[in-house]
Amino acid sequence: MRVRISMIARERGLPDTEIARAMNCGTGAVVTFAEKYDISLDWLVRGDLKGLLRTVRAKQQTVQRLANPEGS
Repeated sequence: MRVRISMIARERGLPDTEIARAMNCGTGAVVTFAEKYDISLDWLVRGDLKGLLRTVRAKQQTVQRLANPEGS
């Protein structure tokens, strides 16, 4: 799980202070991290690739929504 947290941090340019609590792998901290950064818990905790796909799709939708806020 720590490797996956580190991967997300590198990809999104998160500082160590943003991932420090999640890196301790406490349930509450991991859930908070996943919710804050819109990451599938299936992927983050278990390494489920379907969860990774959901994470990637959610990220793409967020980027599209920010790039085109009026839906045109």
